[in-house]
Amino acid sequence: MGSYDEISLLSAIAKGDEAAFRQLFDRYWDNIYGVAFAFTKSPVIAEEMAQDVFVKIWLRRTELPQVKKFGDYLFIIARNHIFSELRKKIHEQPFSDHLLNYFQEVTNTPENQLLFRETEQLLLKAIQQLPPQQHLVYCLSREQGLNQEEIAAKLDISKNTVKSHMNKALQFIRNYLRMHAEVEAFAVLYCIVTGLL
Repeated sequence: MGSYDEISLLSAIAKGDEAAFRQLFDRYWDNIYGVAFAFTKSPVIAEEMAQDVFVKIWLRRTELPQVKKFGDYLFIIARNHIFSELRKKIHEQPFSDHLLNYFQEVTNTPENQLLFRETEQLLLKAIQQLPPQQHLVYCLSREQGLNQEEIAAKLDISKNTVKSHMNKALQFIRNYLRMHAEVEAFAVLYCIVTGLL
């Protein structure tokens, strides 16, 4: 799709043109579905997530004429939605079991064993670069299994301070993993499934 055609298409969608939206949908559906499937390993959930992303685009259609690069805009919306949904679904036992079963199946291949090792090394490097207090809070939470109240009591700080340190630590780790695009999808999914993020 040329830049002129895309500008015209986005402008038409912003005015409520459903046929134009269908063109956009047809062009990008496979990409969004593919990304969702890469994270979820479930055709049903991937389809739901992809549909949700396009619903978000439609609901925000009046913003489209201001969008300079629609591909980047769509990617950000899709990534944020998929990660958000993954974090919700990981607490649902059937989905969590589904992903854990998937990981157990794929770890037998040499390629995925290498990805696991690379991911663990990346995660370790990210954790080592955390500021001392964030590092300590993260380790007490993820490695020793302490909750926020227990960490606050152990370090003699407030629960809000613990929460702040943990949020900053997780944000840093996520950003660090995203800088390594070759394993980003696998790394983030691995960390979500294992409770590290």
